[in-house]
Amino acid sequence: MKILERPAIMVAKCGAFALASLIANSTMSQDSLNVRRLFHWDDPSIPMGVEVYFNQYNDVWGYAANGREYAFLGSTLGVHVFDVTEPASSVLVDHVPGAFSGTGVIHRDYKVYQGHLFATCDQGPSTLQVMDLQYLPDSVHVVYDSPALFARAHNIQIDTVNARMYTCGGSTEFSVYDISDPANPALLSNCEADVPWWGNVVGYVHDCFVRDNIVWTNDQDGMHVLDFTDAANPALLGSLTNYPDQGYNHSSWMNDAGTLLAMADETHGSPLKFVDATNLSDLQVIATVTSGVDPTSVLHNPFFVGDMVHVAYYYDGYWLWNLADPQQPILLGYFDTCLEPNTNSYSGAWGTYPFLPSGHVLVSDMQTGLWVLDVDQATGVATPATDAFRIHPTITNGLVNIQCLLNETGASRIEVIDAKGALVMTTGMNSTTSLLDLSRLDDGLYIVRVSGAATHTQRIVKNAAR
Repeated sequence: MKILERPAIMVAKCGAFALASLIANSTMSQDSLNVRRLFHWDDPSIPMGVEVYFNQYNDVWGYAANGREYAFLGSTLGVHVFDVTEPASSVLVDHVPGAFSGTGVIHRDYKVYQGHLFATCDQGPSTLQVMDLQYLPDSVHVVYDSPALFARAHNIQIDTVNARMYTCGGSTEFSVYDISDPANPALLSNCEADVPWWGNVVGYVHDCFVRDNIVWTNDQDGMHVLDFTDAANPALLGSLTNYPDQGYNHSSWMNDAGTLLAMADETHGSPLKFVDATNLSDLQVIATVTSGVDPTSVLHNPFFVGDMVHVAYYYDGYWLWNLADPQQPILLGYFDTCLEPNTNSYSGAWGTYPFLPSGHVLVSDMQTGLWVLDVDQATGVATPATDAFRIHPTITNGLVNIQCLLNETGASRIEVIDAKGALVMTTGMNSTTSLLDLSRLDDGLYIVRVSGAATHTQRIVKNAAR
């Protein structure tokens, strides 16, 4: 997270944004599509941060062992450990206070390696904490708690293949550590101090994605790709420092095949970007999507599982897209964990963890705590062989183009539904293309549904200032 001194912007998607289903869970008070709440935990006694964000909670991570599943939720107090094996009867099994805690805490970050939880904080006189998880579900045991290597880190990533931890930001900025003995981590390289060209070429790194010694940085200029086989002498493989709708590059995650990177600019109104990762000498953004909820919507953290990208969105909650066709992202579902209205600040979903064997998804919300979500209905939505219609742009000052993609010329019905579910406009479509004029409608969120030989639905944000 970073405070941005720049105006909010509005962007349209450069990739198609297809709504797979309108089946929502009617029992939820939160706005949702194909996603169901299984468990929610929020402790009002936890101190609220006073610096800008007024958050009680921050990141979330997960872990599975011996047939049980766990969630680690960060707060201003430290880490809260939950057994979520049976979500409806989830239980808090332990709490480890942070070395620094209270209202001054904003950021904590967590990752797991070899049955150990690595925990950091980016405020105060903090420490690196390492916790042995072998005693769960009873408790966790702290086996390392020291500022000797570093006091603060903004984010951490772990290369599980090579037993290395990378720290981003914080007191030592970008550094690499040997964690082959988790209770005794050791410094391998402090890039700011040890790599002469680092500051001029890469500079400050906010977060990164790492797989088998290859690091994709989310840095002050965009993104750099580096080979850290020799931790003290990294080699630059490629970069992406100029791309459409460029903002503050916050975080990224690679798909399992290593061909596509989801990249989140933490800039209000900026879309989620998908980078073709197959040619490091010519990295390109090939598609983007937005939630379409509000022109000030802002991304935080994306994660790939197979072809599906799971995203934590400030204000807008948890979102899920299918990227089987990278240039045709398909929305599968969402669940809003935050009931606050969108603004130019930061509230709502911070992180998500979609890697539990059960398929349940963990979400942390800065104000509302831990959520365990059932996404089976969303992931079970069949991907259509082809979309019936293309409806664009998704953020408009009034005019929306509708194109039939099935070479059908029969009459189709167009319906416009407002955010309250009221039908506010109907018209017909008698050719393969049509121009829908929403200029007489108030600014806001609408659903455009076209029904003919097939049905297609699209969320549209109407803003006259666009």
